[in-house]
Amino acid sequence: MTRTHDENQSDIYDDYRLLSIVVDSLAKLKISESINADSGEVIFLANLSPSNLPSRAKKTDIIIAPNGSIVYPQSLYLVSKIRGAGAVKDTNSIAKGLLAYTRYLDSTHYPQLDDDGNEIPPEYLTYKSLTKYEEEGAPWRFAEHLLANCRAKQNSTGDEAYSLATARSYMGAVIGFYKWMHRHGYLKNDDEHVLTHFTSVEIYEDINQHDMLAHTKSDVKRVYEMSNIMKMFPRYANTPIYKKLKPMTLDHKELFYRNIDTLPKPISLMIRLCEQSGLRIDEATHLPAHNIGNNDFGELEVVPIFITHTKGSKPRTVEIPLALYEELEQYKESKQRQKNLIKRKVLIDSKCELDCTDYLFLSNKGIPYTENTLEVHFGVLRRFIRTIEPTWYYRIHDLRSTFATHWLLSQSQIRNVGYEFLMDELAELMGHVSTSTTEKYVQFMNKYDEQLKVAKSKNNKISGGW
Repeated sequence: MTRTHDENQSDIYDDYRLLSIVVDSLAKLKISESINADSGEVIFLANLSPSNLPSRAKKTDIIIAPNGSIVYPQSLYLVSKIRGAGAVKDTNSIAKGLLAYTRYLDSTHYPQLDDDGNEIPPEYLTYKSLTKYEEEGAPWRFAEHLLANCRAKQNSTGDEAYSLATARSYMGAVIGFYKWMHRHGYLKNDDEHVLTHFTSVEIYEDINQHDMLAHTKSDVKRVYEMSNIMKMFPRYANTPIYKKLKPMTLDHKELFYRNIDTLPKPISLMIRLCEQSGLRIDEATHLPAHNIGNNDFGELEVVPIFITHTKGSKPRTVEIPLALYEELEQYKESKQRQKNLIKRKVLIDSKCELDCTDYLFLSNKGIPYTENTLEVHFGVLRRFIRTIEPTWYYRIHDLRSTFATHWLLSQSQIRNVGYEFLMDELAELMGHVSTSTTEKYVQFMNKYDEQLKVAKSKNNKISGGW
């Protein structure tokens, strides 16, 4: 088992987190025996025999507790998902679901406050918390937590703001985890330990009327086993997509920049790139270094940078504000980066690293940072800012919507044009294949202007200015 994460081992976080590892999926446990010459006692020894097949070295995530220990049996389940008949190619979504579940269970071990500020005693839920009533079990309670924090619900009361698809995915991962535990005997599966009840659901497939054999398929249907837990989640989100956006307010953005320098320099720069240039996380961690520092852009307000490591492999040019670009130049020549470049050269020369691209940001292992590393650091920043302002709750993905909406607002004011006029240009900056993806930001800003007018009208009415 090989660790592939790029965080310093000395880094300590007060939350559960994911750790990427590489596992030999065909390694076998061999039992050997030896006899003690003095006592005659038979001693059994267990040894993990590797397969020595490079193609069977597969990557997965495991869950690490705040004290650095591995969380079982969640991590064991994640390793099991990369081998055998039911193996999956990517455990990322399953891992994120189990991470959210593990964090939820841990939160029940501490006193909570209700909406009136009254203290609620801890419940001490664990993955073993199942009773004969499914509504009392930990999985059902987690489902209620997801729904309370789901953007698809009009009465969402939480801060997490999960999308409906994410909430369904997380819950599905948890149910799969329990089925695995039942199948392998890690948990009792009887009337006193009920996960959830399942019922058969019939789904009739749509028939293509242009199919010459359509008449033979008129009665085609598929039968699914659906759990009562999954029935709790609406099939489709009722919320328009633009309402799911959560860009930072101006006040919250000021708090963000007032505290971002508490993070390590490369992490701070990558996060600022996402907010100021609209880069996706993966694009920021794989920003090319060869375009940084080669030209004099002193007379420009923004510096155009061409990137090729993008979603869908669609190259594009992004605009980086001059002040941030100059910081990138300084970081490129920093002593720490030069040390990391030496480590990267060793990896490339030894064929341990096949990607020879010269990336700007390198971890102290000589490889690009992972998305998970940025998310963990952003979580640290979020918890710190919330000690100052409890309502400050954003995810790292909200940085892109912050860039897009603030860009639309400033450019419409500078050019005196409507948001729709700027849609094509924003689509290019964001790397959208179609402007239909960009339209949600325009809809958000139009709704923002509408609400602003209503607020001004009310203020004028109250002050007697109308």
